[in-house]
Amino acid sequence: MSELILETSRLLLRPLSAKDIEEVYEYNSDYEVVKYMYELSVKPGEVFPKERTLEFLCGCDEEWKKEKPSFYEFAVIEKESGKLIGNICAYLNEDGTECEFGWTFNRKYHGKGFCTEAALTMKQFAFNTIKVKKIIARCDERNNPSRRVMEKIGLKLLWQNGFRRYPNTGEESTEAMYFIENGE
Repeated sequence: MSELILETSRLLLRPLSAKDIEEVYEYNSDYEVVKYMYELSVKPGEVFPKERTLEFLCGCDEEWKKEKPSFYEFAVIEKESGKLIGNICAYLNEDGTECEFGWTFNRKYHGKGFCTEAALTMKQFAFNTIKVKKIIARCDERNNPSRRVMEKIGLKLLWQNGFRRYPNTGEESTEAMYFIENGE
């Protein structure tokens, strides 16, 4: 599976790997990027541990070796510069009928449409290649940029009253959930 490449006019999506540690850690260590990321959240002034980023990336390497991965985690590469600017994923439920999207992007590339472009490509991949019936995405209700991406790719708000407690900080917040079913 590790040879899988998805392409848009401005981006290449390829398997995320431990070799990407420096570029991924550049944005994983940015508080403004991770403050609403469930697993990556840290308290202001703290930095997400580099070792945990490397552990995650090594897990991605292992998952890409499987014939049927339980998740697809892609590095998002800007074609023009060749730089890894973010990552985007689809995590499958147990029976493979549904997946949950997530993404993290380097702040230097926010507001340029890259996340939306990558998410539209992932949506097509999820429905047409891995054949899910439903895509969901969740975010902290305060994370307006992610909410806008979800809406731009056609996901609809299912609810905005979920509860979220960040495991690394203990902070509590309201969670929003979006979804789309294949054929909508």
